[in-house]
Amino acid sequence: MIQRNSCPNFNHGRANVPVRACPMCGEVVNGAIPIKNCSEEEHAKRRKDRNKYCIDCGKQLIEGI
Repeated sequence: MIQRNSCPNFNHGRANVPVRACPMCGEVVNGAIPIKNCSEEEHAKRRKDRNKYCIDCGKQLIEGI
C-alpha cells in the first residue's frame, strides 16, 4: 500500500495491516477485515487508547482534534 494522504500513521504504508481503519484519520487501511459492530464500551476503550477513530468500524470517537 502506498500512503495517499497526509496522515502520519504507519498503517497506510504497511503491506499487512492488522486493523481495518486508521486510528488517526479513519480511512480504511485493510478492506479485507470485515466491519465490526462495536459497542459503546469498546469505543470507550479505544478513546482511552487515544484513538480518534475506531480501528474496527472507523467511527469518529473524539471530536475537534
